[in-house]
Formats: sequence, C-alpha cells, structure tokens
Amino acid sequence: MATILLVDDVELFLEVEKSFLEDSGHTVVTAKSGEEALSKLDRVEPDLALLDLYLPEIDGDEVCRRLRAGERWRRLPVIMVTAAGKQEEILKCLDAGCDDYLTKPVNKKDLLEKVDRLLGAVRGRTASRTPVSLQVQIRGNNRSLGGYAQDISKNGIYVKSRTTLKPGTAVELQLGLPGGRQLPLLGKVKRVQKGAEPGLGIYFIHPEPEGLRALQELAEKAHEGDASAVQPAEGEDLREQNIRLLQRIGEMEEENREFADQIVRAEQVNNTLTNLYIAASKLHSVLDRGRVVYIVKEVVINLVGAEKFALLELNKNSGELRCQATEGFEDEEFPSLAPGEGVFGKVLSGGESFFAQGAVPEGSDDPRNPLAAIPLKIKGETLGVLAIYRLFVQKERFEEVDFQLFSMLAGHAATALFTATLYEASERKAETYRGVMDLLLR
Repeated sequence: MATILLVDDVELFLEVEKSFLEDSGHTVVTAKSGEEALSKLDRVEPDLALLDLYLPEIDGDEVCRRLRAGERWRRLPVIMVTAAGKQEEILKCLDAGCDDYLTKPVNKKDLLEKVDRLLGAVRGRTASRTPVSLQVQIRGNNRSLGGYAQDISKNGIYVKSRTTLKPGTAVELQLGLPGGRQLPLLGKVKRVQKGAEPGLGIYFIHPEPEGLRALQELAEKAHEGDASAVQPAEGEDLREQNIRLLQRIGEMEEENREFADQIVRAEQVNNTLTNLYIAASKLHSVLDRGRVVYIVKEVVINLVGAEKFALLELNKNSGELRCQATEGFEDEEFPSLAPGEGVFGKVLSGGESFFAQGAVPEGSDDPRNPLAAIPLKIKGETLGVLAIYRLFVQKERFEEVDFQLFSMLAGHAATALFTATLYEASERKAETYRGVMDLLLR
C-alpha cells in the first residue's frame, strides 16, 4: 500500500482521517502545519499528500504551490480538504494545483475512492463512455472557450474544441442538457488532442450526488438513444410494445433513483456516526475544561457544518445563559441571556431541541434568535445550550440525520463538560487540602 502525508492542525480530524486510511492498509505520517509538512517530505517520501486548506504558518494552497514549483514533488498527487466547501475556496484549492478536493466532514468512501484513483489503484477507465453531442462552455486560466462533448461518463468528458488549455488546468464547465437545463461541474484537463480533430480530455473533480446522478442519467439516455437508432420499430404492435417498455424503463429508473437516494442517506448516517464515535472518544479522554470546549468547537465546525454558533452555560444562581465559546461572533457581541427568554426559554423549560423549519441559507446574526438550540443535558439536568446561527454555504437546511447528530453530540458534550468541571473542582479542593496540610506540618 501507499505512504500518505496527512496535514491538518486539528488533532481530532487528523485522527479521523488517519483511521480511515490506516484501516485500508496505508501508512500515514502526520503533520500539523505547512512548514512541518514541507520539512518531512524528503524523509517520508510520500506517495500522496492530503492537505487541509487552512494551516498555521503557511496554508495548504501555498504548500501545494511549492510542491508544484519544484521538480522533485511536481507530480505528487495532492488532495486538499476544506471545511466550508465554498465555491471560491474549492477554486482556490484547484488553482494551487491540487488533483482533487474533499469537504469536511470527510466521507470515508469518498476519501478512499479519491486516494485509490490518484494512486492508480483504479486501472483504466472505471466507467464506460457514451457518445453524445452536447454543447459545453469551459472556463480556465481566465479564458472562456466553447465546444461540443464527443463522449461522456460519470468520471470524465471529451470535448472537441480548436482552442485548448494545458494539461492540469482547473476548469469550470457548463453542460447544456436536454430541455435547456445547465449542469455546472468542476474538472481538470487530463489530456490535449491535437491535429485534424483537436479537443480536451477532462476528468471531473467528483461532483455532489445530485450532479453524479445527472451525469449517469445523461449517459444512460444517450445510450438508449443509440440503441433505438439501430433497432427501428416495425409495425403498430411493435411501436406500442416499445412505448410500454419505455414507460416501464422510466418507472424502473425512478425506483433506482429512490434506492440510490436511500443508499446515499445510509452512507451519510454511517459516516456521521463513525466521525462522532471518534470525536466522542476524544472528548471523553480529556479532563481539562478548556480543552473540552475547544474539541466541541472543532466538532461543531467540521462535523456539524456550522459557521456561526455559541456554546452557552446555564448559571444555576441567576438562571442566565452565559457564553463560554463562540465562532463567528466577537466576544463582546454576545450578551448574557435572561431566563425564560424566547427560543432559549422554551428549550430550557421543555428540555427539547429547537430547529428552524425550511431553508435557512441566510442564517441569523441575532444572539436571541438561533437557527437551532440544543440543550446540553445529563441525568435530566440541563447544563447549557448549543446555539447554531449559520450553516456553511453548501448546507441550506437541517436534515433528518442532523437531528440525530445534534442529540448525540449534545449528550457527549454535556457529559464531558460535567466530568471536566467535577475534576477541576476536586483538583481545587485537593490543592486546598495540600495547603492546609503543609501549614499543619510546618
């Protein structure tokens, strides 16, 4: 198997990604900064690098640029990881020269497929190509060009065009689908064909499930169109049978799509639970309260997908919710919240989570009106609330899996905070007793 250099400054996600890779037989060497990663290259001699976009000292995209600038590591396969998954950040990764990207929380199946593909474990074409004739618009290196797709699969496309780009160029594509729809995709130029029929071979930077299904459907329909062209109907009865057959094919395709959606949801739940298990193990392994709060923040950002949130502690004497940690707020922006106030009052009195219904792309900047509020409870007692105010751009609404994730995360966070608080209290008492004993023995 391969040696992989894994670079992330968040220890929790180093462990998550490392476990995924080691379970598949790879040797993993870790680094927590860009400088550390560069210093280890010659000694480790990795077969692939997995870089987080944002790192201490120098960011992952700059590390990637330095690799591409030198002769020794120019061809090293690089996968970059970004927490937000925003379009501009994805393009930032691709412009730096990476071969592919992932968004946090990292999906084990996606990670291993991309690693295998870049390491060459998948030999040749993994998906058959289907002849098509589709208009394609391509943008790359601040240039725009048009052409027609000659063949397509779920992994790549060949575009006939007299204007070409260099191999390795990151590109944005717009595929013109039947019915006037446009399918946006990201890719990299893999090969350039010159001569009488010039063109570009482009492999897709793996699209989201919706885009992948659209590509599969496109290839299947194109293939069906070819079959019908070489097998024309003969007679009225045959035409009717053909119509009924096509109707049944349509019904089966819809059933297959529904089944595929169920598989995707099941994989999401499995991936989420795996990540949560590793995160919970980390939470329960520390007794320092500040460290517990830090880990909770990293889990909420990278596992839940929250861009703006607050961890609030319930003061038993005043009944106020007081801010312990925030992301996306300035410390002075977040007030103490009075008991019985709005959403928080309902959550504290009823002990049930609150989630905003429908799409929530804009989020909330009002500390008193979160998109979600989840009580942190242990043995029926509420210790505080996790309040979510904005989700990352690719996450427009709360899904069923989120309700389960939030509930489980809140339980683990409450237990870890309670244990750390008890430990700190016992340590203070022990220190007092030691001081008293020292005085008595003098």
